[in-house]
Amino acid sequence: MINLKEIAWKRRVSLQGPILKHVRTLQQRQWLPYDQLLHLQQKKLTRLLRHAYEHVPYFRSRLEEAGVVSSDGSVFLDNFSKLPVMERGTFYPYYETLKSDDLCQRKWYENWSGGSTGEPIRLIQDKAYFQWNQAVKIMYDQWSSKDLVDKQIVLWASERDLMVGKETWKTYMGRWMRNEQWLNTRKMSESCLQNYVERINRFRPVQILAYVESLYELARYAEDRGLAVHSPRSIMTTASMLYPHMRGKIEQVFQAPVFNRYGSREIGAIACECEHHTGLHVSMFTHYVEIVAPDGRPVSPGETGELVITSLHNYAMPIIRYRIGDTASWAVETCSCGRSLPLLKEITGRVNDCFVKPGGELVDGRMFVILLGTQSFVKKFQVVQNEVGKLDILIIPIQEMHDPHAFYQDDVERIVAKCRELMGEEVHIQLQFVQDIPPTASGKFRFTISNVKR
Repeated sequence: MINLKEIAWKRRVSLQGPILKHVRTLQQRQWLPYDQLLHLQQKKLTRLLRHAYEHVPYFRSRLEEAGVVSSDGSVFLDNFSKLPVMERGTFYPYYETLKSDDLCQRKWYENWSGGSTGEPIRLIQDKAYFQWNQAVKIMYDQWSSKDLVDKQIVLWASERDLMVGKETWKTYMGRWMRNEQWLNTRKMSESCLQNYVERINRFRPVQILAYVESLYELARYAEDRGLAVHSPRSIMTTASMLYPHMRGKIEQVFQAPVFNRYGSREIGAIACECEHHTGLHVSMFTHYVEIVAPDGRPVSPGETGELVITSLHNYAMPIIRYRIGDTASWAVETCSCGRSLPLLKEITGRVNDCFVKPGGELVDGRMFVILLGTQSFVKKFQVVQNEVGKLDILIIPIQEMHDPHAFYQDDVERIVAKCRELMGEEVHIQLQFVQDIPPTASGKFRFTISNVKR
């Protein structure tokens, strides 16, 4: 049977450039031996560095001082780790000098990233970056058994992507051709959650793409009310940390495997789980990924460090050795799927998700997520540290009531006692029941926030 939507969408994609050609390239290269993949990646990195030296004022002196690029254009990748890292704070003061001086010859657009911190970044991306990023996302979808125009429900919380109140006929036409339905999860009232279950059941998607916490909340709602929910072929989660208890609940309710995808608006789709779910494969074709210790050395497999990422295709405003603010670890063993792409064991969280004890010792924020995220009476929570020796815990209870402190007194005392075990007996803990905990400007929700400088 002729699929008119697929024909229309492939025609639309072809007008955006060689995206489908890139997909075919990715399909072939993902199975190459690692040394061949590394050779291809190093060629791309060399070209990017030479371009940055010749056309981007911000990098010219830095690359030469680090011994990465010499005045004759020679590139020395052995010195790449000596190049100073970029931070979120780099973009604002150096915006003009980060631009490539050949922008007039490129097709580019401006983009903004709020990230999980809510601190906006203004940046420029070019068409080549966009095309490769789209191709990588399509490849990741294929790993999860979703073809180009298979039905997809998108549970999303970014107002900019949702275009609430600003939809045009092109918006609706694009979603029709892609076989998508978008559901706004910025405010998930009970009536909204009921409506989303009904829409999923009517549409019967092949895949659900969702903000992690949005789908987790929907899964808990369906389970609590005994609602039957359509089981898609796969679920793709993104935008936030996927914790084990979240994965378990989502897979239990929807009876479908969860694929974890990692990326950012600044530098695109970086890594994703394959069908074996042993970690996240890094897209070597589009990114050069490092995990470094606080002293800048590369970490060993299994050791946690900070992610430093280079985007290999955005020549309009190169992002090179960007400390993205997340922590991760390399897998100790290779994946049995047969792909040679580097494997992240897990994304362990934000750098500022670590809490500081009075003596200076760090406590992994995931400990609080495990503690509070598995409590049956907790609908949503947030743990905040603004100063050493003090912890604020906000909880939205699963049921509204006049005096939740009295009703959940035993649970509250147990949580406070456990938090003191983690942070120290002298730490002041203030636990409040609230009606709402707003997400960041980008729609992401942060369960743990530490504003204490280390």
